[in-house]
Amino acid sequence: MNETAAWQLFESYFLAILLGALMGLERERQAQRLAGLRTFILVTLFGAICGSMALNGSYPWMVPAGLIAITIHSATVQFLRLKGDLAPGLTTSIALLVSYGIGVLLATGHTVPAMAISLATAVILYFKLQMHEFSRRLQQRDLYAIFQFVLVAFIILPILPNRGFGPYLALNPYNIWLMVVIISAINLAGYIILKVAGQRWGGPVLGLLGGIVSSTATTLSFSRYTRDNPAFSQAAALVVALASTMVMIRVAFLIGMIHPTLLAGLALPMGAMFVGGLIPVFVIWRNTPRGDCPAPNTKNPVGLPQALLFGLLYAAVILAVSAAKDYLGDSGVYIVALISGLTDVDAITLSNARLVKQGILGASQAHISILIALVSNLCFKLGLVGFFSTRLMFRWTLCCFACLALPALLILI
Repeated sequence: MNETAAWQLFESYFLAILLGALMGLERERQAQRLAGLRTFILVTLFGAICGSMALNGSYPWMVPAGLIAITIHSATVQFLRLKGDLAPGLTTSIALLVSYGIGVLLATGHTVPAMAISLATAVILYFKLQMHEFSRRLQQRDLYAIFQFVLVAFIILPILPNRGFGPYLALNPYNIWLMVVIISAINLAGYIILKVAGQRWGGPVLGLLGGIVSSTATTLSFSRYTRDNPAFSQAAALVVALASTMVMIRVAFLIGMIHPTLLAGLALPMGAMFVGGLIPVFVIWRNTPRGDCPAPNTKNPVGLPQALLFGLLYAAVILAVSAAKDYLGDSGVYIVALISGLTDVDAITLSNARLVKQGILGASQAHISILIALVSNLCFKLGLVGFFSTRLMFRWTLCCFACLALPALLILI
């Protein structure tokens, strides 16, 4: 099997697990159900195995045979339940069918996919209680966020044209929406973890997760909270400082996904900013009483309106950078970074990485632009803290942000 075919096979199995989990999460919340989260995942995985063998292994009979097997198992379990008899576990029955599919994969030379599916199945079966608990902790709005991400990533993205439009051919609908999908995926992952377990893990983890979802939203939420709870000011500063420090990791991850070589020139300054941010965070953490922290009041980060807004912002930034470089040179690019970085670092980061990859923007210009955007964003968040929070939180946050921004300022000045 060549590399492309192997990748397509793994992609189909991964999507089967993902989409099976999507349906299973919704069914898991129902009191009366034939199948839950794990069963739906295993059924879709078994279907993917049958389908791949029918297409790639010349076994067309596996698709109807698999359908018949699933139908018989489901009907038998439902019949026994209606009679009031003790029904066998449907999950175990489906797992046996998956095991059969794994055996077929091994016999036909698909060793690596078989091993990967075996591991995935074992994990699904082992973490029974954790998966059920995860499903119960999700609220209706959390499921709604997941459904909207599926709309953004798997329905809208594939139908968009993959070519440039407009001035400088800078507006590629597929690339623009791909950036939306990347940001939405990161935000959704952090949002779900934050909602399910964030508050139980305490302030430091809230800061880590808040930086993944939105450091600006985390800053605003905790700043407002200290108005009515001034005793929480020091702990709030800890969460906000850590969330802003985590932005360095988020930015590095985004650059790595689009144009990894661009990271070479940013490793030292962003690494220094990360370490500079952690030092005051550690000092605050050592001097802050332990206690429960309120989870930041973050809204659904992957709704269609938010996706459209980020898509428009990204398109505007990439067009503005292209035009500014053409008409104003380097200074124009830096002005765009300064303005766009106030409220959002993602758009300028992704646009610069994309333009460098296309040869439109120089790597050194992109490095400076991203550092300017990071400092600009810190200034904006410090303004939020100064306007909404207590003086104590502002002083702590000012100290943390100064240490965080100092390495970038030394390079820029």
